[in-house]
Amino acid sequence: MASSADRDVLSTNVKPVNYDISLHDLELSGKFSYKGKVQIGLQIKTKTKAITVNAYQLSIQDVQFVYNGADSQPASDISYDEKFQRTTFTFPKEISPTQNGLLIINFTGTMNNSMAGFYRSKYKPTVEPSKSVPMDGDDHCMFSTQFESCDARRAFPCFDEPNLKATFDFSIEIPEDLCALSNMPQKETKASREGLKVVSFERSPVMSTYLLAWAFGDFEYVEDFTQRKYNGKLLPVRVYTTKGLKDQALFGLQNASKVVDYFSEVRAIYHARLARIDNACISCLESTTLCPNSTYWQFMNL
Repeated sequence: MASSADRDVLSTNVKPVNYDISLHDLELSGKFSYKGKVQIGLQIKTKTKAITVNAYQLSIQDVQFVYNGADSQPASDISYDEKFQRTTFTFPKEISPTQNGLLIINFTGTMNNSMAGFYRSKYKPTVEPSKSVPMDGDDHCMFSTQFESCDARRAFPCFDEPNLKATFDFSIEIPEDLCALSNMPQKETKASREGLKVVSFERSPVMSTYLLAWAFGDFEYVEDFTQRKYNGKLLPVRVYTTKGLKDQALFGLQNASKVVDYFSEVRAIYHARLARIDNACISCLESTTLCPNSTYWQFMNL
């Protein structure tokens, strides 16, 4: 394996600990833009005046660094390196080493149609869709992410390298009649502006950015259970589809629960922390976000 000295990687001086990501003001037509805020808990090893993150096809609005929960300073300069998909924030005062730094970034992005980052997929509904399902031309849309191997940077500014692992908190504002999914179980759903809700999810385990995932759309699901017990309980397994297609997911559901049991036996990993495994059928999907599977996009709810 090549060392970091052999590769062009981010500085090891700054290490992410936690990401708190919130997306809001989604434009579900036209440019399909969205606004976001990410608060990244950081460890700073040595003094620095600059922090570099990965960002691609995002517009950074403003940046703040909070030192030990008290001393805050805005970035005095924001520079972009398009070739290496990086953005550097320079601060007026030197940042001393700390275990408790917080980088706050407000940004805008696009739910693209490139099947990378945070993107939209078109489909033709087979039944009457929910009222708020977005349209793109003559087609209806669902929205999901594809971050592997290094496309999380298209969705939010981050340290988008697999060895820079952290925990993740995620929330998203969507129409109240649509369904949101992510890696973790839902923590809270609360009303937002008229016709909208904010769905937040529990904190993830420590993991790489490419494993983070979310989706929302006009979903329904079928559910089965594993034959094995995990932490004393049968593990629920779901397959989500757009409305009207859940019967087509029954074969996948039948096999998904068996696959969980099989690999638990083969790898002697018994998923003691898993609450549920969700699979989502995403139209036009060529590769998956979490697990290699050409049909389903899989979330592992811990």
